[in-house]
Amino acid sequence: MTEQRKVKLVERIDAVFLPVKGLGKAVDWYTDIFGLEVRWRNQRFAGLDVGSNVGFHLVEVKDYAANQNYCPSNFAAHDLDSVRAKLEERGVVMSGYRDGEPRRFDFFDPDGNILTIIQVGE
Repeated sequence: MTEQRKVKLVERIDAVFLPVKGLGKAVDWYTDIFGLEVRWRNQRFAGLDVGSNVGFHLVEVKDYAANQNYCPSNFAAHDLDSVRAKLEERGVVMSGYRDGEPRRFDFFDPDGNILTIIQVGE
Protein backbone atom coordinates (compact mmCIF):
# COMPACT_ATOMS: atom_id res chain seq x y z
CA MET A 1 0.00 0.00 0.00
CA THR A 2 1.48 3.34 -0.99
CA GLU A 3 1.14 6.50 1.03
CA GLN A 4 -0.45 9.44 -0.66
CA ARG A 5 1.19 12.76 -0.03
CA LYS A 6 -1.05 15.17 1.84
CA VAL A 7 -1.62 18.41 0.01
CA LYS A 8 -1.82 21.53 2.12
CA LEU A 9 -5.06 23.27 1.29
CA VAL A 10 -4.42 26.58 3.06
CA GLU A 11 -1.43 28.92 3.20
CA ARG A 12 -1.65 30.62 6.59
CA ILE A 13 -3.94 32.07 9.22
CA ASP A 14 -5.20 35.31 7.78
CA ALA A 15 -6.80 36.87 10.85
CA VAL A 16 -7.56 36.41 14.53
CA PHE A 17 -10.99 37.58 15.71
CA LEU A 18 -11.18 38.55 19.38
CA PRO A 19 -14.67 38.96 20.85
CA VAL A 20 -15.26 42.03 23.02
CA LYS A 21 -18.25 43.49 24.90
CA GLY A 22 -18.01 47.03 23.54
CA LEU A 23 -16.16 47.79 20.33
CA GLY A 24 -15.41 51.46 21.05
CA LYS A 25 -13.94 50.77 24.48
CA ALA A 26 -11.87 47.86 23.16
CA VAL A 27 -10.52 49.85 20.19
CA ASP A 28 -9.55 52.71 22.51
CA TRP A 29 -7.80 50.31 24.90
CA TYR A 30 -5.75 48.45 22.25
CA THR A 31 -4.77 51.68 20.48
CA ASP A 32 -3.91 53.53 23.72
CA ILE A 33 -2.14 50.68 25.53
CA PHE A 34 -0.32 49.04 22.61
CA GLY A 35 -0.12 51.89 20.10
CA LEU A 36 -1.92 49.85 17.43
CA GLU A 37 -3.54 51.72 14.57
CA VAL A 38 -7.04 51.10 13.26
CA ARG A 39 -6.92 49.82 9.66
CA TRP A 40 -10.69 49.74 9.22
CA ARG A 41 -13.83 49.82 11.33
CA ASN A 42 -17.57 49.35 11.01
CA GLN A 43 -20.39 49.07 13.55
CA ARG A 44 -19.40 45.64 14.85
CA PHE A 45 -15.80 44.97 13.76
CA ALA A 46 -12.45 46.77 13.82
CA GLY A 47 -9.21 45.67 12.20
CA LEU A 48 -6.05 46.74 14.02
CA ASP A 49 -2.57 46.89 12.50
CA VAL A 50 -0.20 44.49 14.26
CA GLY A 51 2.02 43.78 11.28
CA SER A 52 1.80 42.34 7.80
CA ASN A 53 1.50 38.62 8.60
CA VAL A 54 -1.92 38.38 10.22
CA GLY A 55 -4.95 40.53 10.88
CA PHE A 56 -6.09 41.29 14.44
CA HIS A 57 -9.79 42.02 14.51
CA LEU A 58 -12.02 42.99 17.41
CA VAL A 59 -15.64 41.88 17.09
CA GLU A 60 -18.41 43.13 19.34
CA VAL A 61 -20.49 40.30 20.78
CA LYS A 62 -23.58 41.07 22.86
CA ASP A 63 -23.55 39.44 26.31
CA TYR A 64 -19.95 38.29 25.80
CA ALA A 65 -18.27 36.57 28.75
CA ALA A 66 -14.54 35.92 28.37
CA ASN A 67 -13.03 32.50 29.01
CA GLN A 68 -10.14 33.28 31.32
CA ASN A 69 -8.78 29.74 31.06
CA TYR A 70 -7.97 29.97 27.37
CA CYS A 71 -5.63 32.21 25.39
CA PRO A 72 -6.67 32.49 21.72
CA SER A 73 -3.45 34.07 20.44
CA ASN A 74 -0.01 35.42 21.28
CA PHE A 75 1.57 38.77 20.63
CA ALA A 76 5.34 38.76 20.04
CA ALA A 77 7.94 41.26 21.27
CA HIS A 78 11.72 41.53 21.06
CA ASP A 79 12.16 43.13 24.49
CA LEU A 80 9.70 41.41 26.79
CA ASP A 81 10.93 43.17 29.94
CA SER A 82 10.45 46.61 28.39
CA VAL A 83 6.95 45.74 27.17
CA ARG A 84 6.04 44.38 30.60
CA ALA A 85 7.30 47.55 32.33
CA LYS A 86 5.28 49.76 29.97
CA LEU A 87 2.14 47.70 30.48
CA GLU A 88 2.63 47.87 34.24
CA GLU A 89 2.94 51.69 34.02
CA ARG A 90 -0.34 51.72 32.08
CA GLY A 91 -2.14 49.66 34.71
CA VAL A 92 -2.61 46.49 32.67
CA VAL A 93 -3.44 43.38 34.72
CA MET A 94 -0.77 40.72 34.06
CA SER A 95 0.39 37.34 35.27
CA GLY A 96 3.94 36.67 36.33
CA TYR A 97 6.38 35.25 33.80
CA ARG A 98 5.30 31.72 32.89
CA ASP A 99 7.54 28.68 33.12
CA GLY A 100 9.04 27.12 30.02
CA GLU A 101 9.86 28.36 26.56
CA PRO A 102 9.30 30.73 24.96
CA ARG A 103 9.65 33.32 27.69
CA ARG A 104 6.20 34.84 28.15
CA PHE A 105 3.50 36.33 30.34
CA ASP A 106 -0.25 36.75 30.11
CA PHE A 107 -2.31 39.91 30.30
CA PHE A 108 -6.01 40.69 30.50
CA ASP A 109 -7.88 43.25 28.43
CA PRO A 110 -10.82 45.18 29.94
CA ASP A 111 -13.27 42.52 28.72
CA GLY A 112 -11.40 39.78 30.59
CA ASN A 113 -9.78 38.20 27.53
CA ILE A 114 -6.50 36.53 28.40
CA LEU A 115 -3.72 37.01 25.85
CA THR A 116 -0.01 36.23 25.93
CA ILE A 117 3.09 38.16 24.92
CA ILE A 118 6.07 36.00 23.99
CA GLN A 119 9.76 36.86 23.61
CA VAL A 120 11.04 36.51 20.05
CA GLY A 121 14.59 36.76 18.72
CA GLU A 122 16.17 40.03 17.69
